Amino acid sequence: MKSVYKIPQKIKCLTDERKRKSIPLFNIVMPVLLFLMLQYESFHTIFSAPESMSKRLKNCLSRKKHTGETEYFYRSVVCMIIGKSPHVILGQEMLKPRDGSGKDEGELTGGKRLIERLKKRHGHFADVIVADALYLNAPFINTLKENGLEGVIRLKDERRMIFQDAERLFKQDEGKKASFWKGKKKIEVWDLSGFKMEGCPYKLRVVRYHEQWEENGKETERFLWLVTTLEAADYRVLWEMMHRRWDIEENGFHQLKTYYHAKHCYCRDAVETIFNLIIIGFNVRELYLYRRSRNFAGSGISRKSINRIFCDDLLTEKVKQILCEKGG
Repeated sequence: MKSVYKIPQKIKCLTDERKRKSIPLFNIVMPVLLFLMLQYESFHTIFSAPESMSKRLKNCLSRKKHTGETEYFYRSVVCMIIGKSPHVILGQEMLKPRDGSGKDEGELTGGKRLIERLKKRHGHFADVIVADALYLNAPFINTLKENGLEGVIRLKDERRMIFQDAERLFKQDEGKKASFWKGKKKIEVWDLSGFKMEGCPYKLRVVRYHEQWEENGKETERFLWLVTTLEAADYRVLWEMMHRRWDIEENGFHQLKTYYHAKHCYCRDAVETIFNLIIIGFNVRELYLYRRSRNFAGSGISRKSINRIFCDDLLTEKVKQILCEKGG
């Protein structure tokens, strides 16, 4: 943490805007980051404030419950590396509350803002963005292209004009490609380019997959549709990309909610700050386990076991020095 990622050194560079500075900022942020990274449940209990879900906090969203009560909450859009480990979270963008229009900000708006911020901060941070069907939207696709990115987006809504146009052609077997196998699944493919969407000046490609496999002695099937701006990518690679989209659910949101307690509502103005520290802790662990500790992948050792080792290391004098080092 100190020699490789230089976390303590970077914390010392933070700007301290507190009026009362009796405790150095370093001696607050460093233990908080470390304990979040080690997933101390008691530590999360100290910071969590479930009762605040019924009280309006700064910049929170709101919704009506079935009981008629108003519930206040926070929501964030996250961009994460998928496909293979380490699953690093590149950034997050908090959605903003209603500004008089009577409606809170949606994921699309936050997603576009996150893409633009990541581009500004990191330059070319990715080649392709893989997204849920919600993001099949002309302004979002335009934002991707304007920032030098390509998109692979799920298509679900059968009422969409692009779906109906493609389906009509696919029924005539236009765009039929060679089938392929993935494990025990046989996958048929239809793939055509040149589609348009209102408000989007870029030509789009639609791919339909028909998956067939046997489960519990019964034949099972499923159709999967996607829209992409990639013109030359192999349809097998696109299928893999779309299935890898679940990485953000399994290795991202599940980890954050279950082990980092990101589902908690944190006190006052601490929500976004603590969430960002959780993400930093998550990223440091991922990088350490899959880049620094090369034997972890495929070892069969669980993250919980690694946690216990890290917690034991906290008792050593070396780690104590990092936590108690004067700074700020």
